[in-house]
Amino acid sequence: MSRHPKRRGRRPSWPLYAGVLLVLAGLVAGGLLLTGTIGGAEDSRARTPYPAGRVPPVALPAAPAGVGDVLAVRSWGRAAGQLAIVVGNESTEPIASARVRVTARDATGAVLLATSGTDADVCCTVVGLPPGAEFGLFVPLDAGVGEIGAVDVETLSAEAGASAADASVRVGDADLRRDDDDTVVAVRLKARGRLSGYVAVQALLVDGEGELAQVISGRFYCFRPGAARTVRLHLFYAVPPGLRLDRVLAYPIPDGVRPHVPGRCR
Repeated sequence: MSRHPKRRGRRPSWPLYAGVLLVLAGLVAGGLLLTGTIGGAEDSRARTPYPAGRVPPVALPAAPAGVGDVLAVRSWGRAAGQLAIVVGNESTEPIASARVRVTARDATGAVLLATSGTDADVCCTVVGLPPGAEFGLFVPLDAGVGEIGAVDVETLSAEAGASAADASVRVGDADLRRDDDDTVVAVRLKARGRLSGYVAVQALLVDGEGELAQVISGRFYCFRPGAARTVRLHLFYAVPPGLRLDRVLAYPIPDGVRPHVPGRCR
């Protein structure tokens, strides 16, 4: 009696494809956490995600001719490896979006740092700012940056926005919480008017003398007119114990402006 050779079945290929997809998803998610902020309807968190020096700022060439400076530095400070800046809209028009370069100089005027951040992050981008209002910016500082004597903010590009009366975000109760490896500000927000669904939020921390020390920045989505939500802004590192929450700034992000968050509302 003849014997047939044992047939070897072909191994299914779906485990290999599934593994590749999982690796790709992990890489994408990791990139978002390192370069942007995340916040949504169920997961109402946002991040100023990298400690000082972990992600080096990117220097840009000189600003293009003809771009006027509509933003002015109102205050700045340095603490826990971060340069914090508050700018004000000096124009009579709302700013839909503005990309800026932050320059820090020492007492002699020498440049210590000049950056506009990366294209993906929110450190140096202003959105939805009404005339006369203020916006918080931040730059992570490497340990090698010396004593800063002056800070300048230069407008690289700016777009005018819709009327500030079209939409607004009311800031309610806010609370500063500390962990060993995190600093969190939980704040109640209520939006009204014509919204894109996205809002920009910054928590400003000051030292014992009331001087600006840290900015925690976030972007959140799925806001609806009249709906109140509590959002949480995460710094992901501890700040000195003497710092306290001074105030929270929140603005609707206009339609057509890149919100720098990966989520969408339907």
